Amino acid sequence: KIENPYELPNKSDNYAGHVPSLNEKVEKQLYIFPTQFNDFGQRVKSGVSLIDWYDDRIDLKCLCEVKSLNFAEGTCESVNVRNNDEGKNEIYSVKPGGKVILCGGSASPRLLMKSKELKNEHIGRFVKDHICMPLGVYVVAEKKNDEKGKLIGPKDNYESIFAIASVPTKNGDDREFANFDFFSGQFDRLIFLASSLYLAFLPFNLLKRLMGRFPFLFTVLSNSLRVLLTVFVFIFEVFYGLKDFLTFQGWGATKIKITTSLVKFNTFADGHYEEDSDKIILKFFEDKRDAEVAEEAIKDNLELLESLGNKPPLLLRAIFRLVTKIPYEPYQVKRYVKNFSKNTLLSEQHLAGGCLFGKVIDKGDKDPLDTGKVFDTTNLYVADLSCVPLPRVSTQMTAYLIGHYVGQQIFSPTTTAQNENTNMVAEKTE
Repeated sequence: KIENPYELPNKSDNYAGHVPSLNEKVEKQLYIFPTQFNDFGQRVKSGVSLIDWYDDRIDLKCLCEVKSLNFAEGTCESVNVRNNDEGKNEIYSVKPGGKVILCGGSASPRLLMKSKELKNEHIGRFVKDHICMPLGVYVVAEKKNDEKGKLIGPKDNYESIFAIASVPTKNGDDREFANFDFFSGQFDRLIFLASSLYLAFLPFNLLKRLMGRFPFLFTVLSNSLRVLLTVFVFIFEVFYGLKDFLTFQGWGATKIKITTSLVKFNTFADGHYEEDSDKIILKFFEDKRDAEVAEEAIKDNLELLESLGNKPPLLLRAIFRLVTKIPYEPYQVKRYVKNFSKNTLLSEQHLAGGCLFGKVIDKGDKDPLDTGKVFDTTNLYVADLSCVPLPRVSTQMTAYLIGHYVGQQIFSPTTTAQNENTNMVAEKTE
């Protein structure tokens, strides 16, 4: 248990391998979680590799897009690929006895839907993503001349921590788990992370669609937002500088750090892939319980957020709320949720579902070698996040576990020895 809210737990006490151990169910406990970001809030690490990319049997193709799968009597015989590097189409034939494993995330259900040989009505169904709602920015004043000679406040650098809250709905029959992600540290080190987060949140939905079509708009708005946030920080520094000067502490005695967070939770209604377009329909807030969970989760944890820092000065808080509607008081929460649900929807963009175990692919109950195999096929498998319902905490770690589990089942030592010359080998056909 963390006595000091600014003090991070020892990794040895909170880690089990790469995943934190959550043995103690402490209310409003903060946990460190593995992240792809470095200490400056920049994404520098890619996913964990479960295989040796330098193995001579692997031909890694970059800038290539799988367009469709070709079947003959339930067997995937070849894969159509667009080579964007060379600007041409290619076909990769699967050797007899070979397996095709889809690990394309949201692309996997779409590829199966394009295959006319597959008639399963569950393909592309039961799709969800986390509703992702940014919360307020809080200021942590850090004194240089602390009585113990130590700096008080969040880490100088970026650290990803989270907390989980169990939220009952009003009818009492259902509960949902909301996940809070916290970001804290020196603003100049978090400016890129913070600007990207709020740029994804602030624009109205129509403008978000335009940014998707015209990427240069994102660049212009991102740079503009960074300038705006820099101005805010300058005002903070002037305010606290004057305060330190007037109290005879010396200009700059107080170092300003910020902390912010976002709340994420699953939707109650299932989404789906549209058959005649590239759209994915996510039914955010179509079930009234989504709004109930959002309101209760935020209200119940405002006190926790304030324990990590102080509210900004009243003027800046008013400007911030005018633009974002993000609440600092319980009575402001309902309006924020209503505005968010209608105007500035934001998802985590970590889709799950569409090829669920037991509905689209085999669970491997009868034969472990069939784990992940697409029904009505002989050699096609799926091993990504589309296989499972949306996890509550880490989509990334769940995806790793699924890939590792399916691989263990279908490529056991016995199977590998029997099919040493055929498994996962493809020959290129011009």
